Amino acid sequence: MQNESTITPVRVRQGVLTLTGYGIRVTVERGHLHIESGRGRDQYRNRFPRTTRDLKRLVIIGHSGTISFDALRWLHDIGCAFMQVDADGTVIATSAPIGSDDARLRRAQALAISNEAGITIARDLLYRKLSGQAITVQRISGGDDAAYVIRDLCDSLATAKTYVAMRVIESEAAVTYWQAWADVSITYARKMRASLPAHWQRFGTRTSPLTNSPRTAANPVNAILNYCYAMLEAETRIALLTIGLDPGLGFVHADQRNRDSFACDVMEAARPAVDAFVLDYLRSRAFGREDFFETRQGVCRLLPPVTTHLAATAPQWAVTIAPVVEAIVHTLMHTRTDASRTPPGATATPVATPLTQANRRAGRAAVHRRNIAHASPHALEHPGTTPPEPTSSVLSLPGLPRVIACQECGTILDDPRRRYCDACLPAIREEQLPGFAASGIATLAARRAAGDDPAHGGDASTQRGSRNAAHHHANAAWEEIGTDSVSDPEAFTRDILPCLQATPLKAMAEATGLSQGYCSFIRRGIRVPHRRHWHTLATLVNMPPETSRKS
Repeated sequence: MQNESTITPVRVRQGVLTLTGYGIRVTVERGHLHIESGRGRDQYRNRFPRTTRDLKRLVIIGHSGTISFDALRWLHDIGCAFMQVDADGTVIATSAPIGSDDARLRRAQALAISNEAGITIARDLLYRKLSGQAITVQRISGGDDAAYVIRDLCDSLATAKTYVAMRVIESEAAVTYWQAWADVSITYARKMRASLPAHWQRFGTRTSPLTNSPRTAANPVNAILNYCYAMLEAETRIALLTIGLDPGLGFVHADQRNRDSFACDVMEAARPAVDAFVLDYLRSRAFGREDFFETRQGVCRLLPPVTTHLAATAPQWAVTIAPVVEAIVHTLMHTRTDASRTPPGATATPVATPLTQANRRAGRAAVHRRNIAHASPHALEHPGTTPPEPTSSVLSLPGLPRVIACQECGTILDDPRRRYCDACLPAIREEQLPGFAASGIATLAARRAAGDDPAHGGDASTQRGSRNAAHHHANAAWEEIGTDSVSDPEAFTRDILPCLQATPLKAMAEATGLSQGYCSFIRRGIRVPHRRHWHTLATLVNMPPETSRKS
């Protein structure tokens, strides 16, 4: 029978519940969402009531498991989006509560490919992408020249009149941008470096040698990029469905079966934000052997907890892409072709803002102010509408997951103040001790040669004398109290000294008031402390008080 102590509760991180591994099962039992994943000793389980409000995304990584229709309806009822991402970063399925359902909006989207609206939207999306890339590439050493080239290409978008011309500009910028990424490195735990293939050490190229495309990454940096792009694509698709747009009717990306071309168009605006996040993530920790896996075909796959940490950024990408999507809706609903059909004197169609809640915030602000003088010029000219999003890059970065890993083996650490795990720490200390000792001796010799001996001269002798006098007075005061036994050094050596071998010198010094150097002599058996310290040292190592009183 399964031992209940081996079942770990599944935790929600930043509104995201991530399930990975084998045996995933999502059902509804007695009104609760019931989650199970894993097998054998590594099992995870949890139950959520319908009143749960901190669950915003359910992300399933992989393709092994089941989810019931009742579970999908349960997620829909509480407003939780569902997405399934394969191990290679491919978005398999997404679902979200359907928001606006306006046939006029979908018609405008379908017609935009052949009118001014489509060109305007494509130009704005690519302008956001290129201007964001120019900012992101400056985070890379030597990226200033690439930023200069990309800014020139970004300016040339203003004169591009066709989709083909804009695609050419985008491809030229991509070549410059990814060339600047070539030497971006990733930090690994020291024990892992010797066994790594050479192409895992750096970014290299965006093109995988396995497919001659960015898909099917062959090294960890590209695998992390692909995974974060998958999260962004899923959130973009959810945002488009929520606002009432078709994810498949794209402008920049050509129509293709089984691809959300418009979602791929829109997510271009937020790719630089993903890239900047990945750069920071690569610099934030040392990766271990358990974070990546290479298949027999040479494909690099991400493993938990890396996948869990990256999936937790999904809500932030939803926030990043929301104003971009609503700006597209504003463009579609207020183009010249659409406005020409509006009867004279009719009010412009208000644009819903279910993603950013901008209309609701503006309404509340108007109620609080109750002063028309504070209204924006756009609100005065177009009442009931929201102004278009300004054309700029999107670089709103999510907070990095708080991950502290052992610098030696990559094991995740619970204490953020530590750098090594318990298994690696003794070897590291043994390795570093000779260097510290030699450095201390060399520094002391240099100071003595310069006439600055810290142990002699100045007030060093005065301080040493005062400390010794204080110890002598304390010893004399203790002896005046009287004792019915005679101090026996053999009793200390026999009963107390063996227990001190694992006691830190700092703890001994703080407890007795002696110097750490003298405590080192005590612990090594070179010195026997005064009888008044025996009880303190015995208490420090959790010995029975009777032991310290024996003669």
